[in-house]
Amino acid sequence: MCPGPVSGRPGKRVGRVTLQSLVRESCLRSIGEKQWFYCDRPDCDVVYFSSEQDTISKGELTIRVGAKESLAPQTVCYCFDHTVQSIEAEIERTGKSTVLDSIAASVKAGECSCEHRNPKGACCLGDVRRVIDRASEQGDSPQACGATEGEDCCDQ
Repeated sequence: MCPGPVSGRPGKRVGRVTLQSLVRESCLRSIGEKQWFYCDRPDCDVVYFSSEQDTISKGELTIRVGAKESLAPQTVCYCFDHTVQSIEAEIERTGKSTVLDSIAASVKAGECSCEHRNPKGACCLGDVRRVIDRASEQGDSPQACGATEGEDCCDQ
């Protein structure tokens, strides 16, 4: 973990493949050989920062970062295009969400590409669970893929 230059909060390490997949071609040279970290603060335009305090902001990416946006769509699953709004709409319509089961089945089929598509460079299921919990106003959500707390389904 490394403290972010703007927020001062620690960020999570992100692999080069994630940056190379999501950073605009005109900004790729700035990646270099540095270690990069993801900033999850919604009130900060910086998405990535290096241990040398270099930054990559939202505008330098080829995608919108749902966690950094206040307006729809706020993508939460980049591999299968689930948004906060689509999850909330399903729960409002049916009283539950099938998104975790859908993602888990797709992961088992080998269809996810989190390190290339998700700005965090990691599985989205923890974020999806939080969205479902908030939308359904429950404290517990099922571990659809069998992962234990702190694990990601894509790591299994």
